[in-house]
Amino acid sequence: MTNENLLSHKKIIAKKRAFTVFKYFMLVILGVFFVFPFLYLFTSSLMTDEQILNTTSIIPKTISFDAYKILFEHSELLVYVVNTLIVCALNISGVCIMSSLTAFGLCKVKFKGQDLVFTLILATLLLPGTVTGVPLFTIYAKLGLTGTLVPLWLPIWFGGGATNIFLIRQFMRGIPKSYSEAAIIDGASSFTIYTSVVLPLVKPIIIYLAVTNFMGLWNDFQTPLMYVGDNPAKYTLSLALYQEFAREGSSYFPNVQMALGVLMAIPCIVLFALFQKQLMEGVSAVGIKG
Repeated sequence: MTNENLLSHKKIIAKKRAFTVFKYFMLVILGVFFVFPFLYLFTSSLMTDEQILNTTSIIPKTISFDAYKILFEHSELLVYVVNTLIVCALNISGVCIMSSLTAFGLCKVKFKGQDLVFTLILATLLLPGTVTGVPLFTIYAKLGLTGTLVPLWLPIWFGGGATNIFLIRQFMRGIPKSYSEAAIIDGASSFTIYTSVVLPLVKPIIIYLAVTNFMGLWNDFQTPLMYVGDNPAKYTLSLALYQEFAREGSSYFPNVQMALGVLMAIPCIVLFALFQKQLMEGVSAVGIKG
């Protein structure tokens, strides 16, 4: 290798190293930017009442768990947690069961007008929640279901949601037809093919939808406010955070509000850490097979 080629090679290596350093530097900056709100939330929850009111620092002078003590002594906290878990469990069950069944019918079971039905389902995505909110509230009010948890989980059991159906159907389209044909030759029914052949193969997207829907439901504020806002016994955690702890005139200091925010963030962080691999596989598989 000549001196000229060697110099050119060294320049290329230097440029690659400089780009790598710059890339990681920007990633660190972005990481700090996104982590800062959570850091502030956590450190503020460890401050005393006096510190949280009289300091602008994010680092507590003395660590105090009084905010968590006050929070756990709240008589209705367990009720809020149970209500939230009930809503999440029923919704996630509906998403996994109904959306996969509907997607299977639209993808693997041939019938007249199949494409039209799928198009109509997708068309519902064009309707914003603000448009359907008032009619739905009127229906539930006439049925006497406002002030209960029913409106928070019932709709998902009627099909599973257009977005969820679309994602699972796109995933199912990547499953070779030969699998279903071999099962039919063996005498399997459509439901057997769904439970024994198709469902195990769509596990990554099912896990993806279950985790993402849980995160959305766990933090949902608008829907509980609309349907159970007048019944404290049916508050979810996100609604209780506002109505009981953060509303104007509340007797609780901001450190207690921050403590509840920390507790609400923990399940989402744990779920993401546990299912990070499955979440990435679900997203990449949908992108490829869609």
